[in-house]
Amino acid sequence: MKTRETPPVPEGPDGARPFGPPFPTFGGVRPWHPGSRAALVVMGVPYDAGTTNRPGTRFGPRAVREASWTGPLARRPEFMDRETATPLPLADALADAGDVWLEHENLEQDWPHITRAAGLILEAGAVPVTLGGDHSITYPVLKAFEPTPVHYVHLDTHLDCDTIFPTGWTHGSPVARIHQDGLTRSLTLLGIRGLTNSGHDAAWIREAGAVVIPARELRRLDEARLAERLPRGPFYVSVDVDFFDPAVAPGTGTPEPGGLFFPHFQTIVSAIARRGPIVGFDVVEVSPILEGPHGKTARLAACCVLELAAAVLSRSKDAPNHIGGTHEPLRR
Repeated sequence: MKTRETPPVPEGPDGARPFGPPFPTFGGVRPWHPGSRAALVVMGVPYDAGTTNRPGTRFGPRAVREASWTGPLARRPEFMDRETATPLPLADALADAGDVWLEHENLEQDWPHITRAAGLILEAGAVPVTLGGDHSITYPVLKAFEPTPVHYVHLDTHLDCDTIFPTGWTHGSPVARIHQDGLTRSLTLLGIRGLTNSGHDAAWIREAGAVVIPARELRRLDEARLAERLPRGPFYVSVDVDFFDPAVAPGTGTPEPGGLFFPHFQTIVSAIARRGPIVGFDVVEVSPILEGPHGKTARLAACCVLELAAAVLSRSKDAPNHIGGTHEPLRR
């Protein structure tokens, strides 16, 4: 596999490096550094110290990038919008900043680095696209959107509102953390299923006023009916790959039978885009060491990135005008 040459690691305003060393970029898109322009910017967070079961998601960002270089995903100048049959210039709109430079195996110490990296992308007027890493990284990414709370849409088999761990910095607690810190206007949880969600979790979610659509109900909803259940945007979308059935996403630490499939995901993305702009998203919990060499979980995650990126562009009245990050930064 041929890798692209990348410029020196960019430095932040205080001389500290927000992003790590050179990398193969997602789909072969151009590298990004603070001060350059793009509509969407990919950043990886290779972190899995928040896992409570099987680790390995620290290898997720690289695996998803490598999967994006295979077959029809690699180095395409444009993709076809499946709804309008018009071309979307994703290759021009996307750029890749590399992985966030982490110094510790402790999210409480590392999250300022993650928040700062996402903040640099937002300040450039771009949409941050985060590759995890375990699900605990969603919290520091959302911190970058302060003081503007967003509507949070959570695709997962789990409610992720655990408060039983003393630190709270685990992949089972991002929903609790972001709600308690007032980082969202609303919570919508999609695809919830399985026996690992406790009565305590369900009670917490009810008290938080979240909208929960379990996997069984979600399968029955078409795009229009699902859109009616969603608030008006802007949205931040977080995709845990265990949302999908283990038949198509085995490479994750806490798989659960009875999951959803990619056509369901496409319906969800279209419904969200009906209701408002997607201003940031992440795809997390890809653990390539837990599956064979086929890498189908990482490839599925790469397809999720493209589907969400296409929704960001196709929702604009004139997609090419978004290229270069010409829209106003969300936080201004």
